[in-house]
Amino acid sequence: MSVSSPPAGQRVIGRLGSHKGRRRFSPWLALPLALILAAGGFLAWRSFGTSSASSVSVSTATVSTGSLSLSVSGSGTVQPVQTRALSFPVSGTLSEVLVQVGDTVSAGQALASVEAQDLQMALMQAEASLKSAQANLASAQGEGATAADIASAQAKLTSAQASYEKTRTGDVTAAELASAQAQVASAQAKLDELLAGPTAADLASAQNSLQQAQLSLDSQRISLSTAKAKAESAVSTAANSLRDAQDNYSTVYWSNRQQENTPSGLTQSAKDDEAAALRSVNNAEESLRQAELAYEQTKQAEVIGLAQAESSLKDAQQQLAELQDGATKTEIASARASLASAKANLATLQSPASAQDLAIARASLEQAQISFESLTTPGSASTIASAEASLAQAQVAYEQAKIDLEDGTLSAPFAGVVAEVSASVGDNASAATITVIDLSAFYIDLSLSESDIGAVAVGQPVTLTFDALSDVTIEGSVQTVAPVATVTSNVATYTVRVSFAPGDAAIKAGMTATGAIQTAQHEG
Repeated sequence: MSVSSPPAGQRVIGRLGSHKGRRRFSPWLALPLALILAAGGFLAWRSFGTSSASSVSVSTATVSTGSLSLSVSGSGTVQPVQTRALSFPVSGTLSEVLVQVGDTVSAGQALASVEAQDLQMALMQAEASLKSAQANLASAQGEGATAADIASAQAKLTSAQASYEKTRTGDVTAAELASAQAQVASAQAKLDELLAGPTAADLASAQNSLQQAQLSLDSQRISLSTAKAKAESAVSTAANSLRDAQDNYSTVYWSNRQQENTPSGLTQSAKDDEAAALRSVNNAEESLRQAELAYEQTKQAEVIGLAQAESSLKDAQQQLAELQDGATKTEIASARASLASAKANLATLQSPASAQDLAIARASLEQAQISFESLTTPGSASTIASAEASLAQAQVAYEQAKIDLEDGTLSAPFAGVVAEVSASVGDNASAATITVIDLSAFYIDLSLSESDIGAVAVGQPVTLTFDALSDVTIEGSVQTVAPVATVTSNVATYTVRVSFAPGDAAIKAGMTATGAIQTAQHEG
């Protein structure tokens, strides 16, 4: 604090000093000066005392009641609640990779697939094996045969019995012998005919057929061409008639338009003439359309008729050429084989059966008997049990083949984001992995000391902050509290898992977060 009087005194002294040497100082003049200094000192003392008293201040505060929260803190790394590294359970080659890192996927969405051809083939084979096992079981139980199957087996058994008896007794009827002889004669005649070549009558007939085919082609060309020319002329005539009708209608039309402007106006007769002229135009147009249609039809008929006639001519030419060339080596060889077969059949009928023939007939009969009984008689208990076991194995193999085909497509198990793709088209499926994480829910694991863990309980609220996001605060809750400590270097800590939903915050897995667990709250 400053006092104003002393500076005034200084100024006075200064002024007095400034005249030193100009006049002698008088003692009587010092008395007023002393009085002034004494008064100034008193006033300064009063002013200083007043200012000191006024500058002292007193601080005050309002006392109120409130809540007091207690908390313990820890830090950890943000982890998604759901994360899945997906791989193919089947072998094969990757044919498609449908996602990349950062893609958002929905539950069930296809991510990658292997070539399905081998898996589909395996499923088809498993299905065929299953059906075969089902049929075998039905056959063993005597239930698989239809009425038609049984009837067919019965007929084969009857035929085998008759054949065996016939072979055993050598009983050949006269009719069977005559039929075999006729087959030999027919085969011999066919071979002789081929070796002898065509007769003069055959050649003459073939040449006549060729001439008739050529005449038919020439006739078709003339008649079809004439019909087409007539149709074309009809089109020209119809076109001329249409032009005449159009000219007439134009004349009547413009004449009537001029008559309409006269005082007498258009007469009914003139109107009728105009309508008749218009009908003539319409009729002429229809006649032209019909003529054009008929012309197109005659052109088509010409194409078809000539093609048929030319085909007939080619057939006749080929038949004549074949007759002139004679039988081919293949035809002669076939005729010789037919003759040999017919002679062998006749010889079999004319000679008694050998022991080998009888054995063959007996074997055929036994096989027919077994086939019939397998359709009508249930199998033994062991046979049925074996068939049932085979069916069960086939069913398991079929179901596994279906699962393998479904597993050939890797799908997202839940909605989320693709975090990693270690797969490329052409890679071995067993080495491919795709990782999907769920960004809708996270957790952090906090390590708390023995002194803090006693106050922590499941469900307590937790305030979370993030090193990378200074302006973000999210509320979570205690999900689990480890019942057993983790001891490292003789220091015991307990893991507390805190779960939270990120909402719209840009929180990513792997961020460092600090959680303040509210362990108690006291109301004042």
